[in-house]
Amino acid sequence: MHHDMRRELEGLTDIVLERNRSEQEKLIEILDTENAKRFKSLITNHIIPLIKEISMVIGRSGCSLNYYSNELAVIRDPNKRIFIQILFYPKGHSKITLGVNAPFLQFSFSPLKDNIKITAKISVKSDEPRTKIDEIEIDEFAQERIDVYMMTFLRDVMTKET
Repeated sequence: MHHDMRRELEGLTDIVLERNRSEQEKLIEILDTENAKRFKSLITNHIIPLIKEISMVIGRSGCSLNYYSNELAVIRDPNKRIFIQILFYPKGHSKITLGVNAPFLQFSFSPLKDNIKITAKISVKSDEPRTKIDEIEIDEFAQERIDVYMMTFLRDVMTKET
């Protein structure tokens, strides 16, 4: 990037930051909650290792799992969610050929609502909408409920004819 252009962009960024400084300080307080930290920890320490283990087991059948998550991102907008989306690739479908039409299970935490929203898409058909399954609280049973939702999702996608 050209030096003058970078300097001008930095100046514009400083103006926006100054304008929104008090608002940003409030957002950081809202978003850095104990439950947000618990959800990020749940993703890192439970869900991702679970996905890897499940993928190794179901790999024998030619199926696989992949995931996308923003658990490491700093979310500054309270309307944004911390999420993990688990993608299922049935036998005969690669990540490239299936693309965004892959069946998925998503867990997303809303800092404003302080809960986990669970959505899924079971079919490989691109026109099938995602379905809201549930909203749960982050408590001592959250991990067990996530495991149940994961198993239900896998039963649905692995037994569905593609």
